[in-house]
Amino acid sequence: MDIRLLRSVAESQHGVITRHQARELGITDRVWYRLQSSGILRPTHKGVAVLVGHAETRRQRMTAAVLSIGDHAIVSHRSAGEIWGVWNADDDDPIDVIVGKRRGRPCIPGVNAHVPRDLDELAPLRRDDVRVTGPARTLLDIAGVNPLATRFVIERMLMAGLITRRRIAATVARHSKQGRAGIGPMREILQSWPYEEQVAESVLEYHLQGILGNTALPAYESQIEVGPYRLDAGWSRWKVGVEADGWGKFASREDFARLARRDNFLQSRGWAVAHFTWRDIVRRPGYVYGTVHELLSTRGWTRHDE
Repeated sequence: MDIRLLRSVAESQHGVITRHQARELGITDRVWYRLQSSGILRPTHKGVAVLVGHAETRRQRMTAAVLSIGDHAIVSHRSAGEIWGVWNADDDDPIDVIVGKRRGRPCIPGVNAHVPRDLDELAPLRRDDVRVTGPARTLLDIAGVNPLATRFVIERMLMAGLITRRRIAATVARHSKQGRAGIGPMREILQSWPYEEQVAESVLEYHLQGILGNTALPAYESQIEVGPYRLDAGWSRWKVGVEADGWGKFASREDFARLARRDNFLQSRGWAVAHFTWRDIVRRPGYVYGTVHELLSTRGWTRHDE
């Protein structure tokens, strides 16, 4: 038979098609099973298959999981974090799905089906042709199952412009029901909010802001412009700058020369700049704090300064 009708549907679903959709195209159950036996369709879950020619991907597995459960299923938690680009998963990690209004918890191999009591903010969005929870709900759900990852996910969402402090605070207020998982870690971060509202250029900068904003150091500025250059963070009053140096800044010999010219210019304008690597910022926050504290002190800052 001509499979172009199947392909027209499967192309928009990462190669996935359901038995119900096939019926709507006029394909009988007998033909459906014949297509499976001939290898044109590869069954994944009950009533769901993948059309030949589509390699298996995480997005395909997510789509298959949602379609196998039904209209009220939404990709959620860590899998939604993958869609939004704030969570890294291995190929064999299970797919997280919120079941929504469906009664009971479906048992599907390779799928974590969540049946939450809290159904707020579950209007699905479409991203990468997948039905997925929005950023705020995704953050809350990840905080509920992986509280230690909450800060990391917030930093990634801030960098991508997916969320703001105000939006996080509104989500906490809206979902603050007794026993609601995820609220505690998010509230703790809000209470000690160390980040600037201006979007940082990398996750590493958010880690750096977390160190500078949670210490006895004076309030810092971010993205400080000095002539043609811009510092990740610093204090204009004392002309002290701080830079988060990821590997991307040192991709070539020309990068080293460019950074040397940059530092020479800043020094000629009276700025002292401390550079910290990924290892320093992530694994040695005490060293970062101590270095910056000493540098500010040499420039005349004391704890009595506002």
